[in-house]
Amino acid sequence: MTSEELLDGYDILFSPELRLAHEAVLTYAAEMEPDGWPSIPTLWRFARCYDVPVGELAALCGVLTYKIGRKTIFCDSRRAPEVVHRTSARNFSRKVLAAYGFYNTAAALSQGEGAAIH
Repeated sequence: MTSEELLDGYDILFSPELRLAHEAVLTYAAEMEPDGWPSIPTLWRFARCYDVPVGELAALCGVLTYKIGRKTIFCDSRRAPEVVHRTSARNFSRKVLAAYGFYNTAAALSQGEGAAIH
């Protein structure tokens, strides 16, 4: 897969609102978060602001989510990858897994090309 093919899929897989929220949260985090990456409170804030599912937005940033009752559990692959590895994929929705797969593919392509994900 090429970067161009990945970007073409971005428009197909994700709504305009989710794409705008994704761009906005990454831009904000790059300037405002201590490590330059969206925190859980920031993901919640942008998901509410853009009226998009927090799970999908988070997954596009490398953070998987699942529900236990009414509680949302976050598994941050950048800050705590061990939590992601020990959590069963069955816990995650298909949309969350699709967004996370997109994130992982983008990360792999950007490392191969020597570019940054941002």
